[in-house]
Amino acid sequence: MTTDTDAVRKFFRAYAATPVGSTPVQPNVPVEETDAVDSIDREVETPERDWKPLVLGEAPARAGEYPRRFIDGSQAGQPVLCVRAPLGWPIPLVLSEVGAVALKTVGRGFEREFVAVERVLSFVADPFPWAEVEAFASALLNKPELKLRVLPANRPTEAHSPFDYEVMRTQARARAQQEMTTLERLALSADRTVPALVDGPLNRLTGAPDPASPLIVGVAKTQAADYLHEQGWRALLSLKPGQRTPAFRYEGLRGEHGGMPVLSWYLKLAGGPRLAPNWGYVRVEVPWGQFERQFQGDFGFVDRLSRWLIDARCRTDSYARMPVSLDPIVRAEDALKPLFTPVPVLVNRLYRTAGLFRGTEL
Repeated sequence: MTTDTDAVRKFFRAYAATPVGSTPVQPNVPVEETDAVDSIDREVETPERDWKPLVLGEAPARAGEYPRRFIDGSQAGQPVLCVRAPLGWPIPLVLSEVGAVALKTVGRGFEREFVAVERVLSFVADPFPWAEVEAFASALLNKPELKLRVLPANRPTEAHSPFDYEVMRTQARARAQQEMTTLERLALSADRTVPALVDGPLNRLTGAPDPASPLIVGVAKTQAADYLHEQGWRALLSLKPGQRTPAFRYEGLRGEHGGMPVLSWYLKLAGGPRLAPNWGYVRVEVPWGQFERQFQGDFGFVDRLSRWLIDARCRTDSYARMPVSLDPIVRAEDALKPLFTPVPVLVNRLYRTAGLFRGTEL
């Protein structure tokens, strides 16, 4: 009778598994566009030629105009083994723990109302016989000390060589990231009765919501697409803390939820003499349908929400991403991270199961 450990070791022996470490990403991996834009209108608030930094008013946000629920996800992991596919392709196995959490404001504090954490092992699996992959996956899932769920990643496109280790690693990590996004969607959908804020663009987690449903706000710290014209860039780089750019409307082209029109603007959260000119601002999104239905196209709402976000920004100097972070999202991250098992512990457990020892890691 074949045991779980035998099934795991058999797979690793058959495909010459060798330990690998978390080596730096090599610079030759082509960067693929992740957030294409189908249409954009930069004149919904201000003519393009008149774009300049706008100073926020002091009017506070009204009921329904600011979030009371906060969604965040996290991923921790690294490549741990490399196997050789039947055609000789190097296939890295990325061991990760992914999770998502939702915090809700209760009085002056926060209450955790949703949390999910999973351990996953992702790799490009289709070059291997599927029966062997299934046996391997079942064995890992049923080992109590691991409980690893295997996530088959997509094979890279024909434009990329399957012999490129970095491309294969990118595919595996992207699959784990996708699983984290799935958990964030669950966290968001668990309660849509109050206004919510998600960490990142809205189209990662949702399609266009009912215009009459509670407000949903997206705050993107990383800027993956260029939405601005030259005067827009001048306005953005001239922002001071407490200022924003004029708002614009855009509709995404790609992604599972691509095509959702949103109202968006850039907001400067923090500044200082040691910050680069492209650091300290975030891009805010709200669904266009909600903006039109609930706020009747009133850009005073944009100012009031922006003022709320400024008041909610993170003020902990020791937090590396403080200039672009909100305190509720940092609290959500702090509530999630302690639920993760340290990555070195999981790596050692997998190595023992594989018949390897930590000392053999490259």
